[in-house]
Amino acid sequence: MNIKKANEKFCAPLDIDIQAVKRNVNAKLDFAYKERKSVTMKSKRKIALIAIAATFVLGISVFAASGIVSNWFSSSSSAPDYNSLPTAQQVTKDIGYKPVLIDTFENGYAFKNGSIVNNNLTDENGGSVEKFKSVSFDYEKNGDIVIFAQDKFNSEAELQGNVAETVNGVDIYYYSFANKTVPGDYKLTDADKKAEENGELVFSYGSPEVKIQNVQSVTWVKDGIQYQLLQLDGKLSADELTKMAEEVLNK
Repeated sequence: MNIKKANEKFCAPLDIDIQAVKRNVNAKLDFAYKERKSVTMKSKRKIALIAIAATFVLGISVFAASGIVSNWFSSSSSAPDYNSLPTAQQVTKDIGYKPVLIDTFENGYAFKNGSIVNNNLTDENGGSVEKFKSVSFDYEKNGDIVIFAQDKFNSEAELQGNVAETVNGVDIYYYSFANKTVPGDYKLTDADKKAEENGELVFSYGSPEVKIQNVQSVTWVKDGIQYQLLQLDGKLSADELTKMAEEVLNK
């Protein structure tokens, strides 16, 4: 696989950024002591997200910028919303747009369960920039899990990641990092600060315990929807994960 580095820039709506990866990681944390799990994402690197509101009056396009997003909040039920593969009609009713549905991937990863995710992008003062619903499906093979997330939102994000493959004009971005989840009141040690500065660790806040996981994902955008296949300490290689993305795109 020939991975090409992408230039960091502001680009078309729904491009990929590291916050999307980290949000999906934390959305899978199970807070057993709560009826519902709720995750707060914080990052010292503020991501500039520009909400697009386009109207066409007398041939003029109007774009409204709504500010800087500093947090991405996600919540879902502690119990799955789908214990078998739902229909497209059911998911469309639940989240407002049509999903891609796969029962079993060619490599043997089969649908296990799925959840409806409520998302809220907020500014540094806690004001909501954008709210939307999405779905997250778990696929399993011999105990190994692949998370398949599908998000539709109107925000424009900074592009990050490496282009692994291009399928029918759609770029698939591969990204991997070591993620350290910590409680909300966790204080970074000197070693933590150095690791964060060097890019060795990405810190996510909201976990009941300290844990380090190796995270890898492939992400792409098609027809205004962002798709992501994600593994936490998974068994798949970058090539294998990319092949799964190609399968979705060719569906």
